[in-house]
Amino acid sequence: MTITFLHHFHGIIEDYNKDAEINGTEDFTFNVPDYRYMNKRAVEKLFYDEYMDDQSLMIVVNVTEHLTGLTYNSTAKVSLARQKYKLTFDGYPKILRPSLNFVARLKISTYDDKPLSLEDQQKTVQVSVMQGKQSPWSWKTDHMEQMRPRALNMSGPSGMYPHPQEMPPKDMEFPVPADGVIPIYVQIMNETETLSIDASFEDSQRTLQLYRSYTSPSNSYLQIQKPKAPAEVGLSLLLDIQANFPMTEIHYIVKSKGQVVSAGKSSGNLELVPEVSWAPLACIIVYCVHPDGEIVNNVLHLPITKILQNQVSLSWSDSKRMPGDMATLKVAVAEPGSLVGILVVDKATQLKGSHNDITKERVMEEIKGYSVSRMDAYSDMLTMGDPYSVFKTCELVALTDASLHVVEHPLRPVFPGEAIYYLSGTDGPLMQQQQEPRERSNFPETWIWMDTNTGDSDTAELTLPVPDSITTWTATAFVMSENLGLGVVESPAELTVFQDFFLSLNLPAYIIRGEELLLEIILFNYLPHNLEVMVIVAESDTFEFIFPDNEVLSMPSVRHLSVGSNSGKSVLIPIKPLVLGEIPISVKAMSSAASDLVRRMVLVKAEGLEQSFSTSLLFEVSPSQPSLSKHITFTFPADVVEGSKRASVTAVGDILGPSISGLDSLIQMPHGCGEQNMINFAPNIYVLQYLSATGQADQEVTDRATDYMTKGYERELSYQRADGSFSAFGDQDQSGSTWLTAFVLKCFLQARPYISIEAQVLHRAVTWLVSQQGDDGRFVEPGRVIHTELQGGLDGPVSLTAYVLIALLEDSEIRAQYGSQVSEALMFLETRLALSVPSNYSLSVLLYALALSGSSNTNTALSELTGRAEMRDGVPMWSSPDAGLSSSWQPRSADIEMASYLLLALHKLGHIEGGLSLMKWLSQQRNDRGGFGSTQDTVVALQALSTFAALGRSQDFDVTISVNTDASTKVASFHIHQNNYLLLQSQQINPEQELNLQVTAEGRGLALFQLNVFYNVRHRELMRRRDAGKHNAFYLHVELFDMDIYTAHLYICTSLSESLGLTATGMAILDVGLLSGFSLAPEGFPTDEVVKKVEAEPGKVIMYLDSVTTEELCLTIPLVMEYKVTKVQEATVSIYDYYEPRRRTVRTYTSEWRSEMSTCSFCGDDCSDCQADDYYELSSASRSSRNVLSISLLPALLLIFSL
Repeated sequence: MTITFLHHFHGIIEDYNKDAEINGTEDFTFNVPDYRYMNKRAVEKLFYDEYMDDQSLMIVVNVTEHLTGLTYNSTAKVSLARQKYKLTFDGYPKILRPSLNFVARLKISTYDDKPLSLEDQQKTVQVSVMQGKQSPWSWKTDHMEQMRPRALNMSGPSGMYPHPQEMPPKDMEFPVPADGVIPIYVQIMNETETLSIDASFEDSQRTLQLYRSYTSPSNSYLQIQKPKAPAEVGLSLLLDIQANFPMTEIHYIVKSKGQVVSAGKSSGNLELVPEVSWAPLACIIVYCVHPDGEIVNNVLHLPITKILQNQVSLSWSDSKRMPGDMATLKVAVAEPGSLVGILVVDKATQLKGSHNDITKERVMEEIKGYSVSRMDAYSDMLTMGDPYSVFKTCELVALTDASLHVVEHPLRPVFPGEAIYYLSGTDGPLMQQQQEPRERSNFPETWIWMDTNTGDSDTAELTLPVPDSITTWTATAFVMSENLGLGVVESPAELTVFQDFFLSLNLPAYIIRGEELLLEIILFNYLPHNLEVMVIVAESDTFEFIFPDNEVLSMPSVRHLSVGSNSGKSVLIPIKPLVLGEIPISVKAMSSAASDLVRRMVLVKAEGLEQSFSTSLLFEVSPSQPSLSKHITFTFPADVVEGSKRASVTAVGDILGPSISGLDSLIQMPHGCGEQNMINFAPNIYVLQYLSATGQADQEVTDRATDYMTKGYERELSYQRADGSFSAFGDQDQSGSTWLTAFVLKCFLQARPYISIEAQVLHRAVTWLVSQQGDDGRFVEPGRVIHTELQGGLDGPVSLTAYVLIALLEDSEIRAQYGSQVSEALMFLETRLALSVPSNYSLSVLLYALALSGSSNTNTALSELTGRAEMRDGVPMWSSPDAGLSSSWQPRSADIEMASYLLLALHKLGHIEGGLSLMKWLSQQRNDRGGFGSTQDTVVALQALSTFAALGRSQDFDVTISVNTDASTKVASFHIHQNNYLLLQSQQINPEQELNLQVTAEGRGLALFQLNVFYNVRHRELMRRRDAGKHNAFYLHVELFDMDIYTAHLYICTSLSESLGLTATGMAILDVGLLSGFSLAPEGFPTDEVVKKVEAEPGKVIMYLDSVTTEELCLTIPLVMEYKVTKVQEATVSIYDYYEPRRRTVRTYTSEWRSEMSTCSFCGDDCSDCQADDYYELSSASRSSRNVLSISLLPALLLIFSL
């Protein structure tokens, strides 16, 4: 274990390290240096201020477990106090009101907030009150100078600031009560401008200094006395209103979360009953109007407690269970018919006590977010006290013919001791907001995530089998009901799953064929006595043990060992997989007192680079043509990896069938940014639109699509910025993205018929979007355009403006509300069309925008776009440079998008016949998952297909598809009818080196047939090359540095090939495959302006690059070994343009010495730690009759277990 103490003190950071061996719990002591006794120059260099004593100690602990080699780390921050006691002021008005009583609370507490001792309570606290006759708010503005003070007495202690003329101080002494709270009452004199209260107790001092910044013309002042007891929802609240003039009628306004929640009038003190709508912070304005028209007012910020009226509680039937037992979770609510959301997660996932669960604290934080305005943080401290600024404190605007006095706000006042007020840890709301940001995390180990309705009862029970994990499960819940609203569980219910003896199996998610894996079996014994344990690994035809049976009774799958009480021990058993696919690993540990069994699966992948190929056939059979036959051929490459070939055929009776089936994984690409996440959202819209338009009420598909949409919507909101815009990485980016905001806005508007979309989300997005329009009607992009084609060179403004216009035209209300912006954008596009738009891509987006808007220039754009195309089998195709594009059966993503925009435009114009061939072509370009190349082409293509295909779907289905080889051998057949036409049927076929398939469709109706092929190839020429070949879009160099057996560093350099004629790509993905057994080091990889996000997955690291330019980018990725693997095969690194995946480069790398490494490298001297038991040593004196008996039973026991 390594423990590091980082001591922070005003710019000084000292670190102290200590290494130690620990077993269980260990205590460490650290002596904090005292910098108070540094020399004067050093202190001055640190800008030391006794009121800014921000010492802290950061403790970082790294613990490496000997049994597994795994490293765990944790951090803790400790604030250091220089005094034993803390003095704080609270509960006082922030503006002085002459001639009224001033009340403040002085609280005495220990530095760690423990109760005061009896000895402390025998002492007294000294308080000195001083009232001054001058205010620091004496400033004026000079046109030639910055703000400067007027000529006041400059003879203060510093020689810089005016020293207020003081009245004689009043000294007081108070006994210390048990709660440490002392009320202080001061009668403010009429001439008082500044109030200073000094308090001292033992070694601690605190000064509170306040001022009068406003003088009423009639010397009339009003004050709201803050109540002593906290304000609770539903309980009557009496507010004491004090004034130095007779009050005949006073008015009040209560505002919270931007809304006026209560208002009225009274003739004296106010009696109010807080409601839930007031929470969590009510801004209460009290005012009256003198006969001469002068307004006198005051404000009180009142926290509201007990906001959540509803209640829910959880309890387990037993607090401790064993794996596999049944456990019952009991739910109790306050009102029948309540909806309860329940979450049960592994406690280990709650890093440092923080997680993504709904807690009362997080609900309160969220509610506060609606209450905190831009005034709240500073209003109590910086308001001038005049009637105008008092109204502004609650963000109220007063429209009146009465006399509303205004004092212009000068710079912040400066006077002796002012740092105390502004920087006090508890004296103002500003510091209360400076909390550690909450940490956000995922739930990869979730047991229960569901909702249930209690029905007519106020209780519910869930009985479920306990998972096999040895851990503690934490159950939390929230409740919603009609009358009581929202409630959150007060305390989680924990269920400990444990057994006194168990084994843990440390296995990777996958390894590569040819590699050898050391099964790392860890035994834990928490029984009060030592155990003699026999460990058995079940034999299987899918793998072999590295040590063969050299002797008749030698058992390579068996180990004997002793495990001490309350300790653990590990066993290493080397194996070598023999087949591809999943192999079962079953391990049993037995002793006389306890036993355990664990079964896990390990995936064995083929070596080489994974490749895929898909091709589709569209059949339309009818009574006039009841039979159609088509031919498909495919030849595997010569360098295909043996055993990696797979082939399947699918059939479905609907154009959108493949995409409906694959809604959860349309593309096999990362989707961890704001735009890519929309692949989880947008396609579902078009599927539901299609089903609705064609009258297909498939409830299962509808439920699945709306569920995906809801989750995608919730996730997308995390990418919305504070200004309402969206960007690839939310607030992490420097600005919002016009393009992405338009994309999200369009999709959210389209989704409203199916899921609930918050109106404020749409309003904020469209408000920001229209603010990005220039004077000539074009829309500009303040952020990064991560879509390369949309950048469009000189045509970039055209495609971007057309894209935004498409979004604005999606909703009639938005179109009407922002009619002038829509008209200006349309005029800009029509003007640019008349001047010529060279880019085919920009012209296709412009065409669809014009068609949506009903522009008279639509046909001009259509003629221009189709005139540039070359007709291939009745389908328009546009020529484009293929530099840097890898060979692929799929068209360019830009070609898919252009065809889709054209198809959408043809539909809008009613050119149905002209679009049929294009629709058929587009439907045949999908991958095996039902998607296309990337997010954007998949989304726009599915929109086009769903829109167009809905026009001509037949209701009559009965199609039989037969698949035969050239030898007339039937390899597959499908029957599609009215009850299964949406079902994607699939069959595996034998992957011959040359596939020649004759596909015949008979009957009536439509059928889409697809052949999908998967295989691996070896490419030795891709090893670590820095240069870019003819079809490589990027330079890519990969080098491994792994001098240590357990750690490594991967050095990667890349840049954009200059031959492409591009200066930069859009967003690029660096997909880093890791050598088997390795993972990203715990410290991770830092993000910056180029590397925007890093995702660690089993066996790989995904890096989201903002852009790749012709300037070389080099990265060093730290790696650690998690699993013991030898004979390590090569790994692959690829980089590609996300929005044009064919623009990619691939390299492989390996470790020469790891590829030859023996399993004995991990097995100690003479490989003793991996040696199998030898039962020929029965004559040894150490053998007892008990051992002989167990040995004689072993073969039968093994046989039973293997079966």
